[in-house]
Amino acid sequence: MAGNIRKIWYVSGTLTSNGPSSTTRLGKPGPGCPRAPFSAGLWVVLAAGVAAAGCAQPKPAVINDPSRVGIALGPERDVATKTTVPLAGARCASGTCQCREAGENEAETAPPADGMKRLELRLSADGGVAAADISGVGIVAVAGAPEVCAYIDLPAGSVHDVEYVAKETAKGQGVAPRMKIAEYGPKGPYWYDMMSITCDGPGGHCDRAAAEAWGAFMRDQRKRGRLDPCGSGVITKLAWDTSGSEASRDGGLFRDFGVRFSMELKKFATQSPPGSTECVPK
Repeated sequence: MAGNIRKIWYVSGTLTSNGPSSTTRLGKPGPGCPRAPFSAGLWVVLAAGVAAAGCAQPKPAVINDPSRVGIALGPERDVATKTTVPLAGARCASGTCQCREAGENEAETAPPADGMKRLELRLSADGGVAAADISGVGIVAVAGAPEVCAYIDLPAGSVHDVEYVAKETAKGQGVAPRMKIAEYGPKGPYWYDMMSITCDGPGGHCDRAAAEAWGAFMRDQRKRGRLDPCGSGVITKLAWDTSGSEASRDGGLFRDFGVRFSMELKKFATQSPPGSTECVPK
């Protein structure tokens, strides 16, 4: 259903859960029993204990202090480091683009061709790296806090799957994921907010509370899949996840933050100023 946020917690790369039903540490196996397939010291969420045939498993030690437990680490993610999308417009030259003044309805001096929609992507990743992979188009990548912009032209009526991942570069220090997508409306000229990804936890870096707050914002603010009711871009199938985090007593920061969604660019030409009430269905 559009507007719903799915939260996927990767546990040792195999299990998914909305939250741990119990928190355990693997006990030492009995003589002749196989060891559990997890690295020593790894905290995991167990759905149920499964014993090998004829081999009783020791009772796991229950951890009563939840601050000592993080989200068990799954496979480490790879993040692209090179921008490959075809850049468009006069703001871009030699593989880089100059950002539009944030919040300003600046005109594109070289507007998109008929039948095309121009999008602006703004990315930063304080404490790490990030990339957005747009199906059928390419990748926009960024490293560190400085904001990077990309301007691309996509066909009106097209639909694209987008996968965004931000990842820390220093273990346990976390990352501040930031990505905004805006659509250009030549008639104004106007710029319509289409997508906004943030996870602003301690020190601006991402943790579970910040991820859930962002998810609630996107659920509450998007109407008919739109952040701005007057834009033509529609976001659906929105989901976020992480492959692991530190324990809360160590800060609880996510080591990475991923977002997936589908982006449809409706064929109609935008007309009204951003946020106009006339765009909201009665």
